[in-house]
Amino acid sequence: MFILEPLLSLLLLCLILHKENHCLRHSVLSAALVWAVLLVAMTEVLSLFRSLTFSWVSGLWGIVSLILCFISLRCNKNVAFIGRLKVAKTSPMSGLLLLWMFLIVATVGLIAWVAPPNTTDSMTYHMSRVAHWIENQSVSHYPTNILRQLYLTPGSEFIITHFQILSGGDRLANFVQWFSMVGSACGVSLIAKQLGAGARGQILAAVAVTTLPMGILQASSTQNDYVVSFWLTCFVYFLILLKSKKVGQPIWPCSLAVGASLGLAMLTKGTAYIFAFPFLVWFALSSITKSTQKLWKSAFIVAMIALSINFAYYARNFDLFGSPLGPSQEGAPGSGVKLTNDVFTASTLISNSARNIALEMGTPFECLNVFTEKAVYKLHSLMGLSVNDPRTTWGGTLFGRPDLSWHEDFAGNPVHLACIVLSVVVLLSSRPLRSRPCLFCYSMAVTAGFLLFSFLLRWQPWNTRLHLPLFVLWSPFIAAVLSRSQRVASCLAVGLLISAFPWVVHNKTRPLTGSWNIFNTSRIDLYFSNRIELRDPYTEATDFIRSKKCSQIGLLLTDWEYPLWVLLRRNNNIGVRIVHVGVANNSAAKCESGSIDPFSVCAIVSVYCEPNKEAAIEARSYNPAWMAGPVKVLLKQ
Repeated sequence: MFILEPLLSLLLLCLILHKENHCLRHSVLSAALVWAVLLVAMTEVLSLFRSLTFSWVSGLWGIVSLILCFISLRCNKNVAFIGRLKVAKTSPMSGLLLLWMFLIVATVGLIAWVAPPNTTDSMTYHMSRVAHWIENQSVSHYPTNILRQLYLTPGSEFIITHFQILSGGDRLANFVQWFSMVGSACGVSLIAKQLGAGARGQILAAVAVTTLPMGILQASSTQNDYVVSFWLTCFVYFLILLKSKKVGQPIWPCSLAVGASLGLAMLTKGTAYIFAFPFLVWFALSSITKSTQKLWKSAFIVAMIALSINFAYYARNFDLFGSPLGPSQEGAPGSGVKLTNDVFTASTLISNSARNIALEMGTPFECLNVFTEKAVYKLHSLMGLSVNDPRTTWGGTLFGRPDLSWHEDFAGNPVHLACIVLSVVVLLSSRPLRSRPCLFCYSMAVTAGFLLFSFLLRWQPWNTRLHLPLFVLWSPFIAAVLSRSQRVASCLAVGLLISAFPWVVHNKTRPLTGSWNIFNTSRIDLYFSNRIELRDPYTEATDFIRSKKCSQIGLLLTDWEYPLWVLLRRNNNIGVRIVHVGVANNSAAKCESGSIDPFSVCAIVSVYCEPNKEAAIEARSYNPAWMAGPVKVLLKQ
């Protein structure tokens, strides 16, 4: 019931912002930006007073809904309600494509509803940090053995937190990504329109986004790559609108939208800085030649809005780590893995670019996959480099043959990559298309984002997940270039829709069919899809703790935390409090920040714990009382 409050607010914002000279899709993007900024503001303000609770969150959304309802009624006082929402007429073929696309999106939504969050990152920090925030009634930093819960960008999890507080569970957590998939489809269709695509081309752009294998797999999870893709789509769309403003036209509405979307993207994932930068350069260069005054006014508004959205997040990180973005590496100081390359040369760019492209080229044909692998090795041999150069490769990982994958951490987008290559070839070979500078500049901006990504960041086997925003942003370009013929656009859209079917059905961790699927497997078991070996130890350990009637639980682990929250709080056992113990990193300074004393807990769950750390805990009057596999329970004497 109460979860309807933020959703009602979003709907009302859409109605209020809808104007006769704008299509409904434009209003949806504008409303999403205002709604998200309100949510971030609520979260940060309530956290200052440790009031991130059901009563305050529900109350504020209720007030917002009432205010927006009043404004909406005033705005529509002399306007027929139906007249505000105009649906464009479509041809039978376009209607069929839209229906097919709707079925894919709806099926992914069904998976998001039935299956719980279960990705590795979600179990380690996405959902775990949400659980800690709700318990602490604040998003302030807290003591934890998993520092990623603190310093990584929290934008997507802010939304999940509100959904979880108002719904009382994680049933809606996956829908943040699902809504982002829908929003991205709307956004890219508008960008395609700005790039010169007609109605069929705009539909093709939306189809291209909703058929991305990586996007389909992620849209039913609590990762954040689709969320940042949506905000970047909004950013690019409003930036193109701002760029097209003529001298004398008001620029502040678009500038506010660009600043809000950029700020939200930055708050959601660090890759936003990389992918947004080339578009900002494009805007700056085009504005300098037309109006320097417009450039400076817009730049000031955009910078102020974007930095304001991220200010509290920056401040928390600076206070604890001495940097607004947190530590520069993952892991313990001196032994962690740097996110950026150690060397920045032309060969670094070529090596990482080739390996990143290869990740997207996994096909059902082994001969093609072997050819791709050999080509990458041959290229590195010619440059005199190791294909697994530790200076540019994530520690402990190796480049291998790209295979067809159904897993959201590794799935590539080979069909869409082929469409990108085809569209670039068509652009370069077509004189009418080459005469449209906007198309060329747009493609250069997206390409520059990829090259900058490869130049700065280490290669990782799961980089395909991080490439999702790039494929989303390529979609309107593909549509604008390849939709000059409606027949070609329709055939391509049908091909993409058909190719998407396997990823809709065969999601490796949330499958629709097979002997093990989301309908015949318990929700608890689905949490452990990626770590099935932990299911029985976690279940038995938490049953043992519950039998001891412990209400304060300590955690001694470095990953896969969230299922413990679910198991310990089954049957609405909300009296249980959970805190990390044995914390020896920067966050140990937060042990006296208002949470419970880390050593007043009556039971400690240890998972794959280092012997010296466990010995230190036992020295504080804790004895091993239960053990199975890597999981051990220690009880206070």
